[in-house]
Amino acid sequence: MSELQAVTGQLYIVDGVMQTVAPDSTVPGILVQPPPGKATRSRSRDFLFAHLTLSGNPEETAALTQDLLDLISQKFYATSGSLTAALRAAIMAANQTLLRRNLTSKETVREGGLTCVVLRQGELFTLQAGETLALLGHNFGIERLPPRPLDHITPLGRTSGLDIRYAHHRLQSGDLLLLADPRISHLPTDSFSDALVDTDIESGLDALIDIVAEESARLLMIEFNDDSLLDLPDVVTPRPRQGQLVAPTPQPRRNLPATSLPATTSERRPQPMREGRPAPARDNIRTLPAIDRQQVEHTARRAGSQAAMGLSTFTAWLAELLARLRPPRTAVPIEEEEPVSWTWPVLIAVLIPVLIAVIVSGVYLERGRVQRLSEIRAEMSQLISLADGAGEDAAQARQYYIEALALAVEAETEVRPGDETVAQLRAIARERLDVLDDVTRLSARPFYEFSEGTALTHVALRDGFNGGIFILDKGNGLVYEYETDETYLNPLTLEPQARVFNGQAVGNQVVGSVIDIFWRPAGNAVSRDGLAMLDSNGALLTYQPNLGSTFAVPLDLASEWQAPIAIATFDERLYILDIGARVIWKYFPSGDDFTANADDRTIAFTEDPELNQVIDFDIFSQDGGLVLLYRDGRIRYYDTRSGRLEWDESDVLANGLQTPLVAPTTVEIVGRGLNASIFVADPGSGRIVQVSRPTGQVLAQYRATGPNGEELFTQITDFAIAETPLRVFVTTERTLYLAVQE
Repeated sequence: MSELQAVTGQLYIVDGVMQTVAPDSTVPGILVQPPPGKATRSRSRDFLFAHLTLSGNPEETAALTQDLLDLISQKFYATSGSLTAALRAAIMAANQTLLRRNLTSKETVREGGLTCVVLRQGELFTLQAGETLALLGHNFGIERLPPRPLDHITPLGRTSGLDIRYAHHRLQSGDLLLLADPRISHLPTDSFSDALVDTDIESGLDALIDIVAEESARLLMIEFNDDSLLDLPDVVTPRPRQGQLVAPTPQPRRNLPATSLPATTSERRPQPMREGRPAPARDNIRTLPAIDRQQVEHTARRAGSQAAMGLSTFTAWLAELLARLRPPRTAVPIEEEEPVSWTWPVLIAVLIPVLIAVIVSGVYLERGRVQRLSEIRAEMSQLISLADGAGEDAAQARQYYIEALALAVEAETEVRPGDETVAQLRAIARERLDVLDDVTRLSARPFYEFSEGTALTHVALRDGFNGGIFILDKGNGLVYEYETDETYLNPLTLEPQARVFNGQAVGNQVVGSVIDIFWRPAGNAVSRDGLAMLDSNGALLTYQPNLGSTFAVPLDLASEWQAPIAIATFDERLYILDIGARVIWKYFPSGDDFTANADDRTIAFTEDPELNQVIDFDIFSQDGGLVLLYRDGRIRYYDTRSGRLEWDESDVLANGLQTPLVAPTTVEIVGRGLNASIFVADPGSGRIVQVSRPTGQVLAQYRATGPNGEELFTQITDFAIAETPLRVFVTTERTLYLAVQE
């Protein structure tokens, strides 16, 4: 088969209306790039396509999007070595640039999804990060990338530890690839059949307009074809609907030289079809000749039918051969001859080529995996060596180690799990990165794994000498108690027991949805301790393990709540963080009840604390010190009595935090007196950071290795800590883990 060409078409649709794009411009977020003249030798035949989506209005992010695409193109074509390594390095560079902007700039935080595709001699290499949508159409159906919804998606620009997904395909002439905005990912895959299955790019672009309908999308369609099967006019122009504007498809970027190698970008300006001769070249870019469909002798359909005829001929011949090999039975009268059964010969004839194809494909795939595994080992060794030789450049060394660990993830998930050499190299990179970041490594094991469909969001420990762990499953609306001994390490029951559930009648109160949980000790106003739960219906639920009972206390003026997300206690009072109302509500104890003071309903601050950006908070039980954790990585500590800011994230960075918090989720104050400290879970960087409560000094940083060698804290939803010795109970989506120091 001759070398495949890439023919591209682009659409820019906003609310069902096609947008006009200048002929010398590109649709925002789309890159079609043939190899430039200055590309390294290993990149000289690699054709790069990219689709980048950033949060916000595309018009506002157009400049930033273009800068990131420029960086990806420049980095990819300047990097030698394996194709996937070069493309991964380009994506990581773009991610670091966007992350640095989000952390240092006062502009709106932008996160995104990126699909990068490289065509090399009939093979397609796809790397995706963040929320993306790509569809590869064959003559038999559509393959979706990623193939199924992901449980966890880390967007571009949120964390340095990016989750990159890989795919590799060997193309056939006539295959169509669609790169699209994730905003239309809710559309069923089958709805794209008219655009991607057994069609050409011109008809596919027309069909896409109807499929997108009244929605918005930026679409890049690519048809892969060889010279013998081209069946397109010299321009690819979807037919505009009445009242619509047509967006012309741009040629390759002006700042990079065009090429005559097989990667063609067709303009989409309405022009008449020219028959009998090829269209003239435009700006040194190859155009497609107008070929009459009836004059093309070997089309994809004809090739398929010929293959089927060949298989049937082979089947008939093999059946005849088996019949001839069967000994004649002349002694039996012909009227008594058993009827000849062709079932087994035909079945064998059909199965033989299928088995051969399966074996050959398996050998080919295994050889590809072995080759990729060898490349990963070599690249990891090289990255570790580069990191060791970085000298005083800690940031560069850290980046090399992170890239080496990303390769280990690829080997574990995509190539060959459990490879011993990769595991050794991963351990080396992880150990040296921990030393570089002054991190203490913990070892984690599953403590209890829940069934499918759970969504564990909170965990709390029972104080005192009785032990016990409480887990909130928001997915099923359940609160569990897992009874343990006083060390919390040894369960006393086989499995957790459900104590509270949505819709449960508790006194005169019906449980709505539990928002947050915490252990509430006994005091002057409260005679018994218990697990306190904030109910969305405006009540405080309390489960008392000693009595095995639950009671509810309605809270005054709960109708004024807008978006409560967390609860804490100090001096037996309740404090409820309401990011919708941008306040922290305050309730005073009155026996087992609580009352709101009209003159003192909320915590007062000397300056705006931006509570709408806060994702969690906690209050020190002895002096009322308040810590606020923000979704963008900020952390602030206030004196609740005066509302004055004591320290913030800049103090933490100046006092030992080398890498800023990336995407934190949970904060908790642990301990008493001078030994109390603040723990922050940051899945974005895979850490739990321990900070001194009074000063903001970093005391320790922890990472945990899961049972399969994974970085456990990248999946954390909540944690609870028992000290002396340190025991960290961590919840992920469906598993409770225990992490301890080795």
